[in-house]
Amino acid sequence: MAMSRIGKQPVELPQGVTAALKEGQLVVKGPKGEVKQHVPAGVTLAVEGRTARLSAADDLGRRQKAYHGLARALLAGMVKGVTEGYERKLQIQGVGYSFRLVEGAVGFKGVFSFDRPFPLPPVVKAELSDKDTVLTLRSADKIVLGRFSADLRRLAAADRYKGKGVRFLGEQITLKARKGAK
Repeated sequence: MAMSRIGKQPVELPQGVTAALKEGQLVVKGPKGEVKQHVPAGVTLAVEGRTARLSAADDLGRRQKAYHGLARALLAGMVKGVTEGYERKLQIQGVGYSFRLVEGAVGFKGVFSFDRPFPLPPVVKAELSDKDTVLTLRSADKIVLGRFSADLRRLAAADRYKGKGVRFLGEQITLKARKGAK
């Protein structure tokens, strides 16, 4: 079986970034924090200077060898997260709609008839801008940030008739025609 083309590429570790494989978890530490990710059995990590290489055992089956490239892509994303960080921006549209930040939680003003704050994960930082209609989320962990921003969007998704609700900044919503439109 051939080795994964993505998996055999080395990952460069910038100054101040360390990577280790501990008990089946890939741990990357850097200036923006620490990120952990589960790695399938059979994948090993070798760090030589500022270069990290992942390898898969030869006796693994085809399905397990497929995780070799995945593990390398996860490592590269983790290194980028602890050095540069990731950012997602959400925008809310609608008359009287806005975001609120309350004690480690994100709330919506005008969307629901009741106040329901949505708690922020510990690794995600949030800030408001543009009259509280744009929410910027930052984190070193790309997976947690992506899940949280998708959950927020799903909680008050933009409707298809008026476009009111939460969307990613720059996202185009295709509006449907009304029932009486011809």
